[in-house]
Amino acid sequence: MKKLKIALWVIIIGFIAILFFSNKDYFLAKQGLQMDLLFGEPFHTAEMPNVIFFLVFFLAGFLVSYFTSLSNRFKSKKTIKNLNAAATSQLEEIAALKKEVESLQGGSSDHKAEPGENNKERTA
Repeated sequence: MKKLKIALWVIIIGFIAILFFSNKDYFLAKQGLQMDLLFGEPFHTAEMPNVIFFLVFFLAGFLVSYFTSLSNRFKSKKTIKNLNAAATSQLEEIAALKKEVESLQGGSSDHKAEPGENNKERTA
């Protein structure tokens, strides 16, 4: 499985490299962004290579997705912690019940009642 992950990452990095080198002229061309606000003058950014814009917007999207999934991960960790605690307490209870069964079986091994003996004692 580890080799498969490494191979998958090599393929992904290879595709990104092919994408970059086949479009190198576009990625290295400099452009500026302009935002027309409803009030005031339009906002202009400095001219930068397109690859910088791609990286900035990719990282912004990555951070948004990371922070939106953060609460789900905390909830999952809390659920796992609670389930592990419940499993531990149930295992302790099972061990206590096994000890109780063993002690009851050890005490009754000295005197074994015959099948009809309990019925005679109840009717008497």
